[in-house]
Amino acid sequence: MRATLALICLCFAQISAAQPVEVDVKIVISVDASGSVDPTEFRLQIDGITNALRAPAVQRAVRAGPKGRVLAAVLIWSDAAYPKYPTAWFELGPDGTFEGFATEIEKFKISAPGVPAIGGGGTNIGDGLIYAINMLEENTVPASRLVIDVSGDGPESKPWVKGAVELPQARALAAAKGITVNGLAIEADIAGLHLWYEANLITGAGSFVEQAADFQDYRRAILKKLLRELSGQPFTRNGPLRRQQMGQHIGDGRAQQEPAKG
Repeated sequence: MRATLALICLCFAQISAAQPVEVDVKIVISVDASGSVDPTEFRLQIDGITNALRAPAVQRAVRAGPKGRVLAAVLIWSDAAYPKYPTAWFELGPDGTFEGFATEIEKFKISAPGVPAIGGGGTNIGDGLIYAINMLEENTVPASRLVIDVSGDGPESKPWVKGAVELPQARALAAAKGITVNGLAIEADIAGLHLWYEANLITGAGSFVEQAADFQDYRRAILKKLLRELSGQPFTRNGPLRRQQMGQHIGDGRAQQEPAKG
């Protein structure tokens, strides 16, 4: 009888150990590498993210959550005609985990001798968003909150690939799956881009848009944004978001400009 009980206990312990440990947040930090983003601007985004991960305030925010753990990955996206470049998933919380993630992100280069360039083409936000949704679903670790963080310097342009998923469809899918989509609008070329993000991109409980005046300001903006996203606390809005629609000509004009830069 004792042997039987011991075996049952051992089996239960093994099953329990195999269960994924829930985290406070599971987040994909997605980075715009479309044709309008030059190598210097791309590097400013990468450096901004790694600086934020190394910031003591961000590390304290993660550890102060109910479970003290976050799962995070970075996704580089551009147009559906170009490959996506995701990192592996990293658990953030224990000592050394933030530095390990930051070091992995620093390996990204928009171009390097002898290797294909990362990114180019139009700003196909919807295609990148679908890829990020799939990343969240393929990772089976349970999380209290699912988040996709979208940084970009323009509204969605027409994909170069016929039939590629565009933003309205991707946004609706994220909403249906209970995923919060937040935005970081880099307004280097388009003033008021945050209004377009508010009206057309973000979705989910407490979703919000952070603004960066330009790529140099991205470092400040992503630090502020990740402090809010990586904590275990629910998102709150500082007053009602403006849902003002920006003119359709902005998206059309961007679609014409970017292919020349790809």
